[in-house]
Amino acid sequence: MNKKILYGLVALIAGTSVQAQDEAAVQKEIELAREVISQYVDTRQRIAEAKNKWKAYKEITQRRISLYNQEIKGLEGEIKEAEESTTQAEREIAKIRDEIRVLKDATAVVSKALPAYEDKLRELSQYFPKPLKDKLSSLTSQLGKSKQPSDRMAILVGIMNEVDKFNSDFNISSTHKTLPGGETKLVDVIYLGLAVAYYADSDGIVGGIGTPAAGEWTWAERNDLAPAIRDAVLYYNGDIKPAMMVDLPVEIHNISVGN
Repeated sequence: MNKKILYGLVALIAGTSVQAQDEAAVQKEIELAREVISQYVDTRQRIAEAKNKWKAYKEITQRRISLYNQEIKGLEGEIKEAEESTTQAEREIAKIRDEIRVLKDATAVVSKALPAYEDKLRELSQYFPKPLKDKLSSLTSQLGKSKQPSDRMAILVGIMNEVDKFNSDFNISSTHKTLPGGETKLVDVIYLGLAVAYYADSDGIVGGIGTPAAGEWTWAERNDLAPAIRDAVLYYNGDIKPAMMVDLPVEIHNISVGN
């Protein structure tokens, strides 16, 4: 497991236990932190397993498709030569055509499975945070457009690799937020994978929390957390050393995509 993420989770989730007033409360916070970390570890393991399966499936599929295409080209060439020969050659042509049909049917099986995966990934992309969505826009816009199964599989795997990379680390970006009074401020946003995000301005006065939602993430103003969020950004960037635990709330939501 990425140690940075584990320490970050402990910092974000278990930090409140330091302020507990009695042993029972401390134990409860520790158990909650362990449970959340356990859920996170399990999720990371599932992602890794899915990623490995996708890689293996991609390699096997591309090899098969390449082999099928090579054989089809070779057999079509043989058909052309056989058409200029005797009646015996005509019987060979019929046999070769049957083999081509079998090969094309096999390629069709691979092509038939792709749309379902493309639809699920297209639906999942609606929940990507803006930085990840912008980065993958050129790939997600190509989902299902290529006629070659190998190209479509490469796009699927490429998107999943970037999603896994984003979800495996902290990511910081800057953006402008419009405040309730109409004022616009530049804020730093720190994403904890795909689970939650926090933003704060450079003065540590304006702050808030973001959670995944279809289309655009949902942002809730939490100015009371702005100083702590600003410290988290500074610690992550190495502007303040040594780093310390930052007490921030975390709420985990389950998102169901597809059937």
